[in-house]
Amino acid sequence: QSHLGGRNHPGGCRQSPHILRKGRRKVVVDVVLENKKENAYNASLLLCFSSNLYFSSLVLQVQNLGCYPVRNLTLHMALPALGYRRAAFLSVTQILANNVMCDSVFYSRPPQDCGNTWCQELSCRLGRLDRGGEVSIHVLRTIHNDFFRGAKFRSMRVISTVWLGVPGDSVLVLEEGAHRREV
Repeated sequence: QSHLGGRNHPGGCRQSPHILRKGRRKVVVDVVLENKKENAYNASLLLCFSSNLYFSSLVLQVQNLGCYPVRNLTLHMALPALGYRRAAFLSVTQILANNVMCDSVFYSRPPQDCGNTWCQELSCRLGRLDRGGEVSIHVLRTIHNDFFRGAKFRSMRVISTVWLGVPGDSVLVLEEGAHRREV
């Protein structure tokens, strides 16, 4: 059994979700503690998680290195999610970002090259990016152990594709290969 540590805020903290960390690993937890009878002074809460709980995160950063502010950029992501017989092995649980609106989560096969998997696709519309400005997007995903328990292979390489786009007749000028990355 592994233990995670959290911080206690005097006077209470009503922010949710909480991010708990153990070393470099972190997990988002939404906790509700309710007192039904007496006042609960100096109450404490211990959160435990199973040692076979696995999670993964993907951090993407977009930075404007140009001379002018930009807007109307969309960050597209094709994240492998479903394997043989459409069994889930990875799924997006949450997206953490400021000045960003993400939507359109669905499963697809090519045109995005997801190899022999089905991808979970996300589109994130970025707010205005001033010169030198940047935005970070944290995509939290969970790993489905049942898929790997039944697998007949020893290793698996998961490649996500990320690219920038602009709407309609707008123009996006970048160095060759700079608008699309595999991570």
